[in-house]
Amino acid sequence: MIIQRYIARRYCAYLGILFFGLTGLYLLIEAFERLPDFLGKGVSFLTILVYFALLCPKIIYQLCPLAILLAGLLTMVTLGKSKEIMAMRSVGISPRRIFMPVMASATSFAVLFMAMNLFLVPKAQEAAGFILQMELGAGKKKGIMVRGGQLFYRGKDSILSAELIVPDAQELSGIQWLFFDPDYSLREFIAAPAAKFLKGKWYFFNGLHQTKNQVNFFKTLEKILPVSPKDLAAIETPVEEASPWLLLRAVKRLKRLGLPAYSQEMVLLSYFFYPFLGVSLLFFCLPVAFYRLQGGAAFGLILGTLVAFSVWALWNMLVSMGKTGTIPPVASAMLPHAFLIGSGIWLRKKMKF
Repeated sequence: MIIQRYIARRYCAYLGILFFGLTGLYLLIEAFERLPDFLGKGVSFLTILVYFALLCPKIIYQLCPLAILLAGLLTMVTLGKSKEIMAMRSVGISPRRIFMPVMASATSFAVLFMAMNLFLVPKAQEAAGFILQMELGAGKKKGIMVRGGQLFYRGKDSILSAELIVPDAQELSGIQWLFFDPDYSLREFIAAPAAKFLKGKWYFFNGLHQTKNQVNFFKTLEKILPVSPKDLAAIETPVEEASPWLLLRAVKRLKRLGLPAYSQEMVLLSYFFYPFLGVSLLFFCLPVAFYRLQGGAAFGLILGTLVAFSVWALWNMLVSMGKTGTIPPVASAMLPHAFLIGSGIWLRKKMKF
């Protein structure tokens, strides 16, 4: 147990150093982009510090697979370089027992990062966006109010009440849209449980369409309107930045309405599978690093970086395919893990662990 705790402490130390360095580099790049805007508006130094502090949880989450992998490899190669692994093997400690504290620590941190992304990151992102909106005027639009996912829009000749299915307003539910003449007499009224914006047109489903002379019930109503999702989004938020709770509600609502929800489902699954990508990478890389310890820390960094970027490219390709429905979202989220874990098991058998 003493040896396991020693290895786990070393792993945690490397992980902390990596996060400190990588997060600092990320914030430095962000500072070059945002600082001129803040200073030009005369924003206080404290507000600027709070804004950059609110960015940290999201940055840490994005970097967690790479940091988890590199911390594990650095732990192994430095233990090998200092001959500590040789000493452990000489007293009968198997490679599996040496790996165990690293894998256990990596898994624990992956769970922590997943929980942080579920509960902390959305609130921090919302607060950071609020600072941008209030201090820089980013995303401010007149005539729009969004509360708890409920959208209220007052245009030049229309009033809309609807619920946002996705933050970018490409899809709406519970629509009541009134159009009126300059004398404020009702010209047109559309009520529908769901609507979608596609290729410059609004599509309304299973609703009611009223004009001055008649009322019609429709299954699908196609309309070209002067109002687009960009006009409706008070603060435009890509699906990738939506909170998991909003995405879960969106997936349930879209499936209930019989509409595709590939993009929302893929992003939602990424919240749970992405933090564990570092654990799967470690499972694959550790046997290789263990038997190539003579390369030192440089070998571990090179190996980890090459593998991490290759898997990152694979992950993004599969995510893109999952969002379009080319591959089922569940399969897209699980395939990188299955490949890495399967390859890791094959390596262990090949190297006779």
